[in-house]
Amino acid sequence: MTVVPTRDRVPQFTPGGPLARPLPLAAPTAGGLTPADILRIVRKRKWLIILSTLIIVALVAIVTTVWRATWPFYKAEALLGVEVPREVALTVAPTMVPKDVMEREKLSHARLVLSTPVLLKAMEKDKVRRTAWFARQDDPVRQLAKDLKVSSVAEAYFVRISLTGTDRADLPEIVNAVLEAYVDYNRESMQTGRTREADRLDAEKRRLEAEKAAMLDQVAAAKREFPSLQSQYNVHDIKLQDLTRQLLNMELLLSQARVDRAVIRAQEQAGTLATAPDVQRAMDMDGNLRTLEATLSQLVPQRSRLGEKLGPQHRQVQDLDASIEVTRKELETKRAEVIRTAILGITTAADANLENISEQVKEVRERYNEGISTLRDLQANLSTVQALETRVDVLKDNVARIDGRLLDVRLLSQGGERPVWAASPADLPKEISFPRWEIMIPLGSILGLLIGMGLAFLLEMMDTSIKSPSDVSRRVDLPLLGMVPHADDLDDDIEDLRLAFRTHPGSLVGEAFRQIHTCLLFSGPANQRRTVLVTSSSSLDGRTTVATNLAAAAARTGRRVLVVDTNFRQPMIAQLFGQGDQLGLSSALVGQANWRDLVMEVEVNFHVLCAGTLPPNPAELLGSDPMRAIIAEMVQEYDQVLFDSAPCLVVTHAIGLSTMVDGVVLVVRAGANTLGIVQRTRDMLVRVGAHVLGVVLNGVQATPGGYLRKNYAAFYEYHHRERQLPAPAAKAAK
Repeated sequence: MTVVPTRDRVPQFTPGGPLARPLPLAAPTAGGLTPADILRIVRKRKWLIILSTLIIVALVAIVTTVWRATWPFYKAEALLGVEVPREVALTVAPTMVPKDVMEREKLSHARLVLSTPVLLKAMEKDKVRRTAWFARQDDPVRQLAKDLKVSSVAEAYFVRISLTGTDRADLPEIVNAVLEAYVDYNRESMQTGRTREADRLDAEKRRLEAEKAAMLDQVAAAKREFPSLQSQYNVHDIKLQDLTRQLLNMELLLSQARVDRAVIRAQEQAGTLATAPDVQRAMDMDGNLRTLEATLSQLVPQRSRLGEKLGPQHRQVQDLDASIEVTRKELETKRAEVIRTAILGITTAADANLENISEQVKEVRERYNEGISTLRDLQANLSTVQALETRVDVLKDNVARIDGRLLDVRLLSQGGERPVWAASPADLPKEISFPRWEIMIPLGSILGLLIGMGLAFLLEMMDTSIKSPSDVSRRVDLPLLGMVPHADDLDDDIEDLRLAFRTHPGSLVGEAFRQIHTCLLFSGPANQRRTVLVTSSSSLDGRTTVATNLAAAAARTGRRVLVVDTNFRQPMIAQLFGQGDQLGLSSALVGQANWRDLVMEVEVNFHVLCAGTLPPNPAELLGSDPMRAIIAEMVQEYDQVLFDSAPCLVVTHAIGLSTMVDGVVLVVRAGANTLGIVQRTRDMLVRVGAHVLGVVLNGVQATPGGYLRKNYAAFYEYHHRERQLPAPAAKAAK
């Protein structure tokens, strides 16, 4: 059986690992109570919650009865019918009116009902002035605006007007007066509004017609000033397109002329212009150059013939040589002159052509710019006329629209429109509006439940005692080794819980101590859990109960166990096992006897050592070197040594002993030890360097319907079925 609830954290056991202080549990979250805590508190305080709820419900019932008998409230209601707006009805069928449009219409009427003019009109009626309600009011209009409730009725063409009060007979008179006043006010406002709307529309129509006439005059004047404006615009547009094409062509010619002139200049600078076709043509056409070439062509053959005949030294031959030389020089000179003249002509012609084309481009561009300016002026004039004509058309449409709206307004004024009407006047209320049983009783139940829950949680918050394993895990910050049930929750007849494991090993208490022994055994290496001190915060917490039963549980597993009574103020071991006043641990510490001779065997593997004669200085004895030596000797002979000590906060000699043992088990009495006391004990042990192994929660009471109660029931049911099982032989035979 598992006694510790599964939601509570237990120590992190590391069998065989090094001896170390158990990891502290995580601090509780700052979120407050968990759902499990709330359920636990509700189960624990359920009768307080139920009683508080019943008392509050009873009080509410009494108050409601007296209230209904002495000063009840009544409620008078009337319905104001709302017609579909005529403007909307003229465009769509009543069944097709958008829902949001109708809701806005009803809300508008609901706000107007509470307006001051309507309430003043209602207060002027004689039937209202004769009421007792009116006689009690210093400012009836303001009070009525505060008390009167006006709201839209969903999915209907109605507005609800209601008034709640104690004057049963006066309420319908006041509500009906307000209903009639608003119907009259709305009718008058509608007629006045229609008249004002018609006058405004007439004035707007006259203004628009005057503006339209002025616009027509401006259009006529513009057309007289600029006759055939569109035709002129079209003609100039065509001319401008032609000029654009001419300008593009001339710019292309200008670009080509610039390229040609640049090529000629480059050839001239490079000296390759002399071979140009135009230069060769000029040389071919020059007569003098041809004559010189012909003369030279005649003299050369003649000289060749005379040279062969007469020899080179002959006078005629020499004269011919001189003539050939002169003719050749003249030919070269003439050729250079012809080339220079031809090149000059080519460059001059290129420059002249470029200048001529540039002048033509300039002329065409000027005419193009003039065309653009003229066309722009025509466009501005044409736009002005078109804007005037457009404005005239807009004014005509506005006048036509105002005529239609004016016709609608006049038809509405003459058609007897009824936007609102008194659909259902208020009657004398027959039933009490407040207080009502169906409201007060549930409200009282909720209030009583809240008060009961509040008291339950308040008492729980004020109670700082540790009662359950969750209190240990959340508040004490120490591992929970296990818990021992309260004697009232046991079905077994156990006379002395200190001997429960010996007398009733299969009981609920026995299972609890088996679990504690298992947790203690696996909380660390066995050789580092040999000596354990059992202590608590105050007396009557059950230290001896835990020590003896834990020792008995360990002895049943085959381990040699020794329980040493170190409580030198109120020793219990001798009295528990019937040894009486005799020598014990104190005698061994002062050297009067050997401790081995004073040990008594209770049962197999289970030995006890009494406290002996009570010394005057227990703290000095327990903290002395002989005590350390005795502990070392005990460890050599026993597998487990448990020290039953005095409470830490009452006497101090347990604190000194805690530093000599392997670990300390802190016993906490459920419902008796408060959180502050346990925390002080833990801090005291930690400060002196004691190794606190964990907490044993003693005397835990199971709450009705809680986890422990169900766990205890399951335990006894399981053991009951176990005892009813047939023997193995009987089962085989069957």
